Amino acid sequence: MSEENVELARQYFEALNEGMDASEHLRHPDIEVFDPPDFPDADRYVGEAAVRKLIESLLELGWDGQFRVQEYLDAGEEVVVIWQGRVRTPHGGGFPLEGTIAHVLLFEDGKIRRIRQYLTRDEALEAAGLRE
Repeated sequence: MSEENVELARQYFEALNEGMDASEHLRHPDIEVFDPPDFPDADRYVGEAAVRKLIESLLELGWDGQFRVQEYLDAGEEVVVIWQGRVRTPHGGGFPLEGTIAHVLLFEDGKIRRIRQYLTRDEALEAAGLRE
């Protein structure tokens, strides 16, 4: 089952890079997305409309909308996805910034049910039980 989930994660991020509509069929109707726990006022987003609104808000902040995945890691029932994001700041001519982001995905019925976001690879690995 875990190899199947890694493949589903791969398909999801490839489709998501094409757009929200291209990836919708891989999201569970009751999907939950959690902000990184270190975020001030970290929030939880539930359902397709909330996830779309979250992505739109990130695009408005200057994110280019592309998930540059560096690795997929099997974590049993979950998959850890490490990716590089690029943002162009809205001030000063649009200064480009890059950063690593990590997602821990949980699947249900062949669809992504939960995404927990982390700002470092190590945090995601620990959350998924891959680090002691």
